[in-house]
Amino acid sequence: MLFFELDGQPGAAVLLLHAHPDDETLATGGLMATLARRGYRVVLVTGTRGERGEVVPGPLKHLEGTDDLAAVRVEELRRAMLALGVTDHRLLGEASARAAGLAPRTYSDSGMQWGPHGSAIAADDAPADALSRAPLEEIAADVLAVVLEVAPLVIVSYDERGGYGHPDHVRMHDVAVEVAGFTGIPLYTIVAEWDGGAPLERDAFAIPLGPYRALKFAALREHATQLTVKGPDVVLSGGQRHTIADDEVFRLYEPPVLRPVARITAR
Repeated sequence: MLFFELDGQPGAAVLLLHAHPDDETLATGGLMATLARRGYRVVLVTGTRGERGEVVPGPLKHLEGTDDLAAVRVEELRRAMLALGVTDHRLLGEASARAAGLAPRTYSDSGMQWGPHGSAIAADDAPADALSRAPLEEIAADVLAVVLEVAPLVIVSYDERGGYGHPDHVRMHDVAVEVAGFTGIPLYTIVAEWDGGAPLERDAFAIPLGPYRALKFAALREHATQLTVKGPDVVLSGGQRHTIADDEVFRLYEPPVLRPVARITAR
């Protein structure tokens, strides 16, 4: 199944909000390929260029920590989207994903470190223009500008932990909640940890990769500075090895309490 909001709505738009290049393919590559092949409009907004991330060992390692890495990762993202069949990708803060009347800007990668409780937190030297430090109202206004243009029926982003706690992931979740609350558009969050043999929790459902598994892997291979594909697994820059699941799982987001959302304004 797909999102029930799309039933009887051919060509409808789905908006995905991600933090860094490669996040979209790892978490939602199968969903994006499925939607694109079924004729829906897939719109991806990426918060940063991932310029502070590590680079996998090998011939590209020299890019780590350089000014060139951002452009390389944006190009990797472009090629990954071609592999998935997605033609509408925007970088947050650029003209196509910026509130009207505001000059384009760049939201920098916050970097990360492991906090005292085992969760990812922003790096101590996160720049002043980092995504995690930007005003929530400003980021939400940028995303709202995209929403007003493409009129998505569904928004997809991370859960409240941002998957594993990365501050940029959490920021994109917070923005998704703000925009969904302001517009009334349903928000579906990514279920990052699910044992394929365990029952799904309420309001969660799995979308099988099925025939689009090969497309997801083709897109993953384009993120050559971030990961290496090894058979059914990916090896990340830090050496962590993960098997790509047969399904991607999502849950309809239900805010813990109802509250008015009045801070976003369409400029």
